[in-house]
Amino acid sequence: MSDLLDPEQRAIADRLLARLSTFASSVGLYEGIARSIIEKSVAEMPNSDDEQILDAARMKMMFVSN
Repeated sequence: MSDLLDPEQRAIADRLLARLSTFASSVGLYEGIARSIIEKSVAEMPNSDDEQILDAARMKMMFVSN
């Protein structure tokens, strides 16, 4: 997925991954899975702010972890 993101979106995904890494590991997700969820959220929500993307990514992570 990261090859489909432009450089700005990739930077956003990196920044959000840093913010969500502890959460992701607490729900049992490996970094690669967390990264793909965040990248997909960034790609799907191009006009959203960080908090909206973080909320969507957290919900997807909780869904995947169950």
